[in-house]
Amino acid sequence: MGARAADWENPSVIGINKRAAHAPLRSFTSPSQAAEHFRLRSGASTSPRLLSLNGDAWRFQLFDRPYAVPPGFSEADFDASAWPQVVVPTNWECQGFGQPQYTNFVYPFPVNPPFVPEDNPTGCYQLTFDAPAAAGDRRAFLVFEGVDSAFYCWLNGQFVGYSQDSRLPAEFDVTALLQPGQQNVLAVQVMKWSDGSYLEDQDMWWLSGIHRDVYLLLKPREHIRDFCVRTPLAFDSQGGLAAARLEVEVHVEGSSSTALEGLAVQASMYRCNEAGEVDPADMAASLVAQLAAELHPVWTAADTSGRASAADSSAGARALLSLDMLGLPGGAEALRLWSAEQPHLYLLLLELKQGGQAGEVLETEACQVGFRHAKIKGHQLLHNGQPIMLKGVNRHEHDQRRGKTVSLESMVQDICLMKRLNFNAVRCSHYPNHPLWYELCNKLGLYVIDEANVETHGFDPALVNNHLNPACSQLWLNAIVDRGMRMFERDKNHPSILLWSLGNESGYGPAHLAMAGYLRARDSSRPIHYEGGGSRTPATDVICPMYARVHQTLALGSLPGETRPVILCEYCHSMGNSTGNIHKYWEAFEAHPHLQGGYIWDWVDQALLKKEQLPDGREIEYWAYGGDYGDQPNDAQFVCNGLVWPDRTPHPAAYEVKHLQAPLAVSLEQPAQQQAQQQQQQQHLQAEQEARIWLLDKQHFSSSADLELSWRLLADGQSLPGAGSKHGWQALALRQPLEPQQGAAVGLGSTWAELAQQAQGAAEVMLEVRARLAHDLPWAPAGHEVQTVQLELAGRLPASQRQQGAAHAAPSAQEQQQEEQQGGLQGIAVGRAGDSLRVECLQAGGASCSLTFDASTGGLSSWVVAAGAADPGKELLAAPLAPCFYRAPTDNDKGGSGGTSYAARWKAAGLDRLAAVPGSVTLTAPEMQQGAAAGGSVEVHCSFLLRPEEGQEEQDSGAVEEGVGVGEVGGAHWLSENQPTVVDVTAAQDGAGPDGSEGSIQCEVTYTVHADGSLRMRWQVDAQDALPARLTPGLDKSLPRVGICFGVPSNLQQVDWYGRGPHECYADRKSGAPLRCHSADAVEQLHVPYVYPSESGGRTDVRWLALSERSGSGRGLLAAAVGAGSTMQMNVSPYSVRSFERAKHDHELQPSGFTWVHLDHQHMGVGGDDSWSPTVHKEYLVPPAQYDFSLLLKPLPAATSGQSGSSTVEAATAAWRALL
Repeated sequence: MGARAADWENPSVIGINKRAAHAPLRSFTSPSQAAEHFRLRSGASTSPRLLSLNGDAWRFQLFDRPYAVPPGFSEADFDASAWPQVVVPTNWECQGFGQPQYTNFVYPFPVNPPFVPEDNPTGCYQLTFDAPAAAGDRRAFLVFEGVDSAFYCWLNGQFVGYSQDSRLPAEFDVTALLQPGQQNVLAVQVMKWSDGSYLEDQDMWWLSGIHRDVYLLLKPREHIRDFCVRTPLAFDSQGGLAAARLEVEVHVEGSSSTALEGLAVQASMYRCNEAGEVDPADMAASLVAQLAAELHPVWTAADTSGRASAADSSAGARALLSLDMLGLPGGAEALRLWSAEQPHLYLLLLELKQGGQAGEVLETEACQVGFRHAKIKGHQLLHNGQPIMLKGVNRHEHDQRRGKTVSLESMVQDICLMKRLNFNAVRCSHYPNHPLWYELCNKLGLYVIDEANVETHGFDPALVNNHLNPACSQLWLNAIVDRGMRMFERDKNHPSILLWSLGNESGYGPAHLAMAGYLRARDSSRPIHYEGGGSRTPATDVICPMYARVHQTLALGSLPGETRPVILCEYCHSMGNSTGNIHKYWEAFEAHPHLQGGYIWDWVDQALLKKEQLPDGREIEYWAYGGDYGDQPNDAQFVCNGLVWPDRTPHPAAYEVKHLQAPLAVSLEQPAQQQAQQQQQQQHLQAEQEARIWLLDKQHFSSSADLELSWRLLADGQSLPGAGSKHGWQALALRQPLEPQQGAAVGLGSTWAELAQQAQGAAEVMLEVRARLAHDLPWAPAGHEVQTVQLELAGRLPASQRQQGAAHAAPSAQEQQQEEQQGGLQGIAVGRAGDSLRVECLQAGGASCSLTFDASTGGLSSWVVAAGAADPGKELLAAPLAPCFYRAPTDNDKGGSGGTSYAARWKAAGLDRLAAVPGSVTLTAPEMQQGAAAGGSVEVHCSFLLRPEEGQEEQDSGAVEEGVGVGEVGGAHWLSENQPTVVDVTAAQDGAGPDGSEGSIQCEVTYTVHADGSLRMRWQVDAQDALPARLTPGLDKSLPRVGICFGVPSNLQQVDWYGRGPHECYADRKSGAPLRCHSADAVEQLHVPYVYPSESGGRTDVRWLALSERSGSGRGLLAAAVGAGSTMQMNVSPYSVRSFERAKHDHELQPSGFTWVHLDHQHMGVGGDDSWSPTVHKEYLVPPAQYDFSLLLKPLPAATSGQSGSSTVEAATAAWRALL
């Protein structure tokens, strides 16, 4: 015979001496210990029989391969005292051993299953610990909750066992090896790579070692080995609860069948309070029911794993307990069902007793119980008889310092933040999570998809060679199915688990059908989820595609003959500045009864904190991604797709998601049908009607009783004072709370005419409705803002009031002239200054300003403002005003291959290096020959042609790295659009335009300088020839932006604006950004520190922007959109577009020393359907076309500059109204 295969290269060896999976066991010695544990206040055990081996006493050394481990390492007397100490649990790469490596789906070693590289980093751990003397009377079980990827262990020099599957417990019986009352030596050898690694190709860091808890569990010789809790429910045709039972199956193991005689199991069930807890000091007050059952011998209850012979094995017995919950006092009314909205829990205690009901309690096991049942019926997923909408997110376990090791505190933080962002569901992507995660989800309320630790994406990246997946090989059948079986047996009792998942991106084969068969046979209360193989295979009970477009999702929901609901397992790829278009998905979800939501990809940016010394000697700590550790291959920043940063600060996109997932729908009530009357009579009747809105409770199990509702009016972005409220909020009183899925019209207590009177003079009036928590909940305090909805009142206010307001808002030309004369304006002087044209505005009091237009560029190059005759003046511009048509590409902009990405096309067109063509600039002023004009204004006309500047391509541009983390084939999911693979990016050189002008933009601008120093600009842009490539059908041309940019001095730090905010927002991601007057007292506050820098920090639908000094020294600048309905996209940043484009990390951004201001007439959306193809929806593109827009720039007077309060806002609002 040949040499025996190594265990870590043999898929038939998935464990040696490893015990069967079971529900979490803790062997409490009193009921109060169990009650205290399930309060979930600490990760520390409350059971004295659970001895934690976590800590920093472990000795560790890393070797380059298994065979390099010292020969005597496993011996009890091996001296590891010179080895460094490490913390367990924590991945060893996060403690300075080896290097982290990130790949999306590419295996970091040659694909040659089941073999792995000989150079296989191997970590050796040694721990010396004291075992209590009482352990001599106990069965001792050594438990490793998670080790990556395969390991051996020895206790006191004796072999214990071997295990694979890095995300489920490995438990070994060490009763015969433990030395009670003495020191014990535990040795663990962990291989970084194993054949199991082929099944763990998830999109995450490759990190190794012991990453979850290690402990010793000491149980009585006769003990509870496992238990299963079921809560079958039945509902009548009206949705009422018709039947409910509690069924418990308990498996008991003992040293012999004789030892099991006379034992019984007593079950006690306690009702938890609203916090999901039972008071350990007063448990009797919460007792609901008790029942008991005798044991009956059954061989399947015993675990014979690792037993050498029958004489050495244990005996097994089973107890069955059943309780009709509707037979208890109160019946159906008293029974509280579990849902994510109302996570009502009971605490179940199982006591193993000797000698009957009054006998000695040997031990107590416990779990949370939630009465719930899920099934597919009528093309819908029903939870407790009701169709539900899944507001979900995919979550990897990730800690920025400890890698895959997550604490209870961080898990609580994640769940509370998810709930505050209106999520109700989470997918454990793509492996079973820490056991405490499920207990917290039970308590705080999240629907969970529990997913088997199986992903083999790297075998078939393009999803075209399914037969290559291990799921199609008989050699891997047991290894794959075992992972699903063990997941179920560990997690079967958690009420939060809604769906079982067979894994992720592993193709489709017999292994999936086998796993699904096991799960269906063991659990009829939870459907199966699996996307692989096309998301519609017989293995899955729900249609669960990833990254289906909106129209494809709708089509799936209407497939003839299909009976399964559609739930997107992944959608809205939130990589960097992304998550655009998501409102389109929610419109579809809420419009189609067979679409029941989805799971955003994903929760957290998986960046790791890395320390680095800069050239100047400073040490910094920054978020690192693939490649930052010298890891090859890597997929760079594709590991950063989260809605929150690694420290759990929400991205701006998180607020968009929160808004769309909010529990209430709010709209203006449609007026009652009236008989045909004259229009004026109709308006009069409506004016006298009470203003009413329509509210709909979109929740499935909760009324609106937990919500405190209020409303207020906004006039031009500012709140109007309300009854006793500084910010205008007034209570919105409901006669009674809205029931789930029910709506009602609610009056505001004022007529439309009264509202119009309050908002008199405003150009824009909004009604805001706010919902806050009325009282504390476990995941948020009272007052937490659940949602705010804005309703435009245009067309609702009586016409007479609107006209009166409009008249007030827009001064006439005569009034403006009178104001200029009263202000002491003296005149305007126009003249030449070298190659430039200068316009000087003079005021009677000595104040003045001087504007210089550059004849070589056509732009405004200088704007000096002086407060008086003795003032030498201060420059308002730190960089010239110029048109701008380029942005630093986002990750989504780079999505594509072969030149198909937006960014590649922009680069090919030279949009990043446009400059005025020499000789094309014309600059004229009609009144230039007259010297000075009294009052009034002067127009400066300019025309120029922009083309890519020669010689700058190599220096500044560089090639676009398309499809980061995906490459040519990744992301080709079966429902993705068939995008062209090649674009003719050389077409620009062919001069295909009628005059050879492709790659050029013609600009015409009229600068109107008023005597008060304000500058009004009308831009006429012809960008029809801006993009050179002839596109293959299926792609659309789009410019990144059409607008202007300039620089202002860095001491203009106060930023006020009327537009959407306060957080970053773009045209296709703005629903959750209220339209108000916002402010920031530092420009840096507008910066969005994405892990990988790109276009960011924009605010959309901006009416006006004011920049000023906080010191009140009298300097500032106002920018405003001109014309009714005109808005702009603004960006105010200390960093230039070029700096964003060059930097690879946020700390590498180089400030310019002044503030860049971008004012865009049009700005392309950010997209987000995926990040590997051009996905911005057509209505959010900026076609290369002709554009005509006007903007106003105006120095702020000293009286208002430097004040972020009412005076700056009032001055800016008045100036903007005058432009309407």
